[in-house]
Amino acid sequence: MDREDREGPWLKWPWNWLLCGVAVVGGGYFIGYLWSAGLAALFLWWQKKRHPGRAPQGGYCLDRTRKRLARLFWALLYLIFALAGGVCFYVQMQEDRSGWELADWAFTVFSAVLCLGGAVLCAAETYMDLRDAFFPARSRLARSIRAQLPYPDEAPETAQLFAMVDRDIEANGQWFDRVAIGREWVLGDDVTAISRIRGVFPRDEIKVRYTNGRRQSARIVELYIVDDRRQVQVTGMRSPSELQMAVTCLRLRAPWAYFGEHGGYHDFVSQSEEGWQDMERYVRRHREELEAER
Repeated sequence: MDREDREGPWLKWPWNWLLCGVAVVGGGYFIGYLWSAGLAALFLWWQKKRHPGRAPQGGYCLDRTRKRLARLFWALLYLIFALAGGVCFYVQMQEDRSGWELADWAFTVFSAVLCLGGAVLCAAETYMDLRDAFFPARSRLARSIRAQLPYPDEAPETAQLFAMVDRDIEANGQWFDRVAIGREWVLGDDVTAISRIRGVFPRDEIKVRYTNGRRQSARIVELYIVDDRRQVQVTGMRSPSELQMAVTCLRLRAPWAYFGEHGGYHDFVSQSEEGWQDMERYVRRHREELEAER
């Protein structure tokens, strides 16, 4: 009996996402969309739990682009805001406006802005998510890999780009939440070549705001990586401890890079050209010393 038989059936893409989508829409009619979405997420988690260590179908990069479909939830949320704004604006326009005060006009303008803004955000989010999932050659991830190559215009086909990163992650990768660090590549929301890393800035910040006298807080956990072109790759994470472990791993994989707090990130990126060239010379010397030690 092979490993797949022992672990049980594996619902492959896109059938797993299609089944979840049907379950969310159908179940939402009876038990509410929030509960049905939770059950769909639980099903995906259960499948992953039953197949620990199994490489995703099509590879890690393709799996990351397909998971953009989950962000369609935000597109749905934007659509709800757009519909709410549109309904409010329509109702306002049906009223007699001769006795309106400033507050009435302000609410009408706000409703129109909410409707238009929600519609634009919904369309943009839907386009990007469907593009990344079904046209990976044009995805954000594929563009980030091409940008890391010496000659992006001469980059190989997307399948070869993804395979290049997948091989490194499968053979050498260490996973920290949503970030995988190999010997040559870092896979997050974008892909970074380790040889091009110049700065690493973890962000673990708690944002607090007060609304109607109530205190609301949100924790932001992100990993910022700056490459030798001063381009920034940002990956959102869930666990602060995993973030710190990822930074520790990067210290070993890219010891020449600058590691600092998130507050110094803007100063690092905006430093003068002379300062940047000094850093590049330091990086070259450091890497030459590492090569000599080997």
